[in-house]
Amino acid sequence: MAIDSLLANVQIELKETEPCTRKMEAKYTADIVDAAFKDAAKEAGKYAQIPGFRKGKAPVDMIMKKYADYILDDVTKVLQQNAFRKLTENNELDIVSFGAMNAEEKPAMGKEYAFSLDVEVAPVFDMPEYKGLKVEVEEGETFEQHYAAQLDYLKNLYAEFLSVEDPAVKGDMMKVSYDSDFALAEDASASLKRAVKNDEGWFYLSEPEQIPGMLAALIGKKKGEEVKFEAEFPADWREAELQGKKVNYTVKINEVQRRVPVETEEKLAEKLGMENVEKMQEFLKEKAENELKQAKQMKIKEKVADIVVNAVADFDLPKGFLSMSTQREFSRIAEQLVKNEEDVEKFKSEKDKHLEDAKAEATKKVKKFFVLRKIADAEKITVTDEEVDMQIRQMSAYLGYKEKDIRKMLDNNGGYSEIQSNILMDKVVDFVASQAQA
Repeated sequence: MAIDSLLANVQIELKETEPCTRKMEAKYTADIVDAAFKDAAKEAGKYAQIPGFRKGKAPVDMIMKKYADYILDDVTKVLQQNAFRKLTENNELDIVSFGAMNAEEKPAMGKEYAFSLDVEVAPVFDMPEYKGLKVEVEEGETFEQHYAAQLDYLKNLYAEFLSVEDPAVKGDMMKVSYDSDFALAEDASASLKRAVKNDEGWFYLSEPEQIPGMLAALIGKKKGEEVKFEAEFPADWREAELQGKKVNYTVKINEVQRRVPVETEEKLAEKLGMENVEKMQEFLKEKAENELKQAKQMKIKEKVADIVVNAVADFDLPKGFLSMSTQREFSRIAEQLVKNEEDVEKFKSEKDKHLEDAKAEATKKVKKFFVLRKIADAEKITVTDEEVDMQIRQMSAYLGYKEKDIRKMLDNNGGYSEIQSNILMDKVVDFVASQAQA
């Protein structure tokens, strides 16, 4: 009998150990194990180099002895993978994650071979109503408000710095000349020279300061005025010669410029390269309408997702699946909060709270995943390889990494499945939103 036919006789028993968890117990009789060893030895014999025998002609017993470790690994892999394949072919079993294989003994000639595998299955719950949902969304900006805000944004975006006679305020530009009592060495660097003396230079009255104390000294001053102040340079200042030093400055204000928004629509149209004001208005109105439609559609999508998920009573979630999701959420929290060494210590001291927050967020997301996944199954909604590739290309462009590097990171952290899940969830929500009555 062919080995494949024998392997098909593996005995598999499934036991429910806890909600959403099944233990697969697989067993092979001794004759199947023996056949697997002989088949592996036969395959190894095709390439075996044994003195006194032509390739492929050495006795099976000799091959099994010489290549025992290799054959044992091959047999173990064949027996486990065969049982695994038969398990996954069970259409009634919706497996979502796998544990580790467990075997008390390795396969051996003349003996039965048994091992177990924990698997997690999708939770069981009643399908929620998801077609024709009635959705009410709060009204946001009116068209007039959105259009006006868009116009103001562009006028500020294309603002110009113009000279003013008023006292300087934070955010202004100031042309100054200054000198100080700092004694420069003959071989002083150009950057150090500029830091203590400048015949003419522009200062932006905003943080971070180019010279400590200059911001406070110059705000409120006008063109033509002279200002004296003392700068206290911190111990870690970028110019080593100034670190920890106090330097007296005399500053002459030559000009004050302020950022002034574009005053007229005619001027804005010109800045935008539009033919005339009418063309600009037509373009901006169409843009405003599209943005408002998109904003409303986004609200509808958020609303229908909440309605559908909340319509299902809480149910048991696969513990391993939830644990992996919790770890991802915990990592996201850490990325958001930890920026330096001080943050690390604070994060560690609040670790338990962050874990609770991560588990709470993961629980909501995992429930949503299974509810939407069930709708995807009912509506035959799937994710194509092309859609995953497109998402990876977008990630590459956004993050500034090469696509091959993104794929390598995804391979290392199991990110492909998360991308597929996110795309699937979006497609399901789009479908439900398209059926809603808003």
